[in-house]
Amino acid sequence: MAKLGGTKGWLVLTGVAVLMTLAVVPTLAAGAASASPAPLTAADSPTNQWAYGGIGWSNGSVTSGTGQSMTWNASFGWTVIFTETSTGNHTVMVEEQRTVGIDLTAQYSGLLYQATYTFQGHEHDTAFANLTNDSTVYVNGSPVPALGIDNDSTSINGSIAEAISVTHNGTTKTASLDVTGWAKTSASFTPALGLIPLNLTGATEWNSTSTINPSGSWNITWAWQNNGFGGSTGSGTQYSNGSVNTPGNVTLTGYDVTDTFHVPLFGDHVPRHAIVLIVSGPCGGYDAFVFVPRAFDLFGGGQHAYDSDALGSASISSQTLFVSQGSFGPQVSAGSTTFGAGTASVSAVGTPVTGASPAAGGSPGSTVTGSPMSVAQAQAINNQLNNPGSSSSAAPLFGVGALVVVGAVALAAIVLGVLVVGRRSKQNPPSNNGTNGPVSAPPAPAPLSPK
Repeated sequence: MAKLGGTKGWLVLTGVAVLMTLAVVPTLAAGAASASPAPLTAADSPTNQWAYGGIGWSNGSVTSGTGQSMTWNASFGWTVIFTETSTGNHTVMVEEQRTVGIDLTAQYSGLLYQATYTFQGHEHDTAFANLTNDSTVYVNGSPVPALGIDNDSTSINGSIAEAISVTHNGTTKTASLDVTGWAKTSASFTPALGLIPLNLTGATEWNSTSTINPSGSWNITWAWQNNGFGGSTGSGTQYSNGSVNTPGNVTLTGYDVTDTFHVPLFGDHVPRHAIVLIVSGPCGGYDAFVFVPRAFDLFGGGQHAYDSDALGSASISSQTLFVSQGSFGPQVSAGSTTFGAGTASVSAVGTPVTGASPAAGGSPGSTVTGSPMSVAQAQAINNQLNNPGSSSSAAPLFGVGALVVVGAVALAAIVLGVLVVGRRSKQNPPSNNGTNGPVSAPPAPAPLSPK
């Protein structure tokens, strides 16, 4: 049973790279108790490592003609490190280490109010997947050899910390929310779920089906405080938990969008295809093999039990995979992520002063390209993701496209909206049985229709 409660609302610039919208909860074969697939039989099995990632910064300000202004410093980034170990003629085990970091400080100054808002989000994921290059997908109804997944397990740890301080007529009022969560999932697929054709030439769209036997559990704990912000005071600690363990059918659809996406020319000059993989269901997938229950996913844009204790809203947009040819088959070696924050609760009419203000219109968005890099470079970026505000000297590490684009007017709209709307009235969130209601899969980059 989940224990629920609280009141507040969640703000700003969150999002993470949604790579495969694989809506399945991964789990190893029934009876597997380990957090990773079965150990290898040969200790000296050959291994291969590669990595990609990106981090970007946005610093700016916007001022209205009525003396209101907003300044902000924002960063977002993620890295992925893969270790591939051969386990047979047609099988490999892939270990994936994924790190995500989000940091934002925004300051608002107006005729009546001054405010500072901060947001920090972190997540570290470890996933193991047993893959086969003897799987199948269907292109125009015909079977095609493909890279597939036999089973998978994922361990996730994440946190969110946000706070706001508002000063009016010499009086300062504050509010904060701290969220921590973990999830462990595993899944086996019968037969292996086909992911990517071994030869992408001419394959603009493909599909595959499988039966999934999932097992997963998760827990989220959050603590909130309010010292007069929005006219309320109080504090509390709540938790929510859930599980997923119902077998079912899985259908995957893949698209090659290379012709329209214009894959960046990375420094290694390796040819790549841009692809999108979609599977509907209760989980979201990140960077190929990290599977996250949607009811848990801290940065997935779905509903959470702590939403009423947050300071706004957030949503994930999409991610595209850049696939090169590896020694075992198609290899995810770069990616591009788009994310943003929702502004439904923000109204420009509710500004503290009349006339034009920085709160006028728009929705913030950010795009980061995860470029191929060495494992050492990815680990160096991880240090920055885990220590927000550190030097941006790592920017040259990944050369192409590590850019965060934040909508200045829209970002001001979010923070100003929080100042005005304030803390929403207390209400109990809906009961949570591990699914937390239907959550649509994030939209994938166009075009998604067959060419």
